[in-house]
Amino acid sequence: MTPFELTEEQKEQILKEFKKNPDLMHITRKVFKDKKIDGRSKQGRAVRAFLAKQKKDYNTSVPTKVDDIELSKEQKAFLMSDNIQAGMNALEVARLTFKDRDVQPLSMKHRVIVDFLKTYRPEIVDDNEIVTREKWIAPKALSRVISKVNNFCGTTFDELTIQTKQKKLMEQLMIYLRSPRFNHFINQYTTLADRDLFESEFVRAIWDKPDLTNDELNLYVTVCTNYVRQKHIQQRIDKLNALLDDQDNERDITMRLTEIIKATSEELNQCEKRIESLTKDLNGSRTARLKAKGEENGSIFALVEAFQEREERDRMIMMAELQNKLIEEEADRLESMDDYKARILGISKKELL
Repeated sequence: MTPFELTEEQKEQILKEFKKNPDLMHITRKVFKDKKIDGRSKQGRAVRAFLAKQKKDYNTSVPTKVDDIELSKEQKAFLMSDNIQAGMNALEVARLTFKDRDVQPLSMKHRVIVDFLKTYRPEIVDDNEIVTREKWIAPKALSRVISKVNNFCGTTFDELTIQTKQKKLMEQLMIYLRSPRFNHFINQYTTLADRDLFESEFVRAIWDKPDLTNDELNLYVTVCTNYVRQKHIQQRIDKLNALLDDQDNERDITMRLTEIIKATSEELNQCEKRIESLTKDLNGSRTARLKAKGEENGSIFALVEAFQEREERDRMIMMAELQNKLIEEEADRLESMDDYKARILGISKKELL
């Protein structure tokens, strides 16, 4: 007899608890008087086997996996018909296609419709509705980081010819993009448009700032979340204004819409002020910190540049001195020739120099 073989008393208690609550974890914990175990434990498996033998349909806390949805021929034909026109919302299209007003945003049905329209009717789908199920992963190759900077910042760096200074900036940016806070927020956004906006503003703001502290880095993340919020608020205002334009003589509705637009505009204004304030604080704190280090050595890159400039000047001076020395040696050689040859050449050392 194994330690978890059910006794007759336990079996009776299982059936009694099942009538009260058919949840497997509840029954297991009640029978064995242990709040730490669940249906995956040995006790839980014993309870599961007994209920199955008794043909009892128990519940579990594990969510049921949603099966993939296949569109029927009729549904595909409907999506390709003139019933679906540019400007329609993909969620509303999903509800019409499945004849279900309860279809929820980002549900499997919504995602299937967005994927279908993106493939076969791209003119219908708003970029802001393209949903991604993939997790954003920080780049591990320098070439990918360079590509992001070129795309977002208008630069033209090349991995093969990039200078040491810019290469160090890219390497530091790669570290910034692995920041836990940045990764947390970018993966909270479910649409590609929001992710792209968040990432592009982050890269544009910090790619040329290799000396940021962790606190400053987190504040830049906050600034970028406000850029995404600003976009959504503006979209709400645009939709409200369009709705207001459609109202003719409905005075009550018009007044209500005007109030909502005013409140939303104030929300937008506050968001813009947050962005301005955070950006000002970040620029000021960094400038003060660099100034405290001294104008000459405020940045390691400034030192490197100064060294490289001095090194270049010294090299040019040395080359000029060598060239003058060679000319003088050649003049001495010519002057050492006999007078006849010198007269034929018609030159002197003074003329050469």
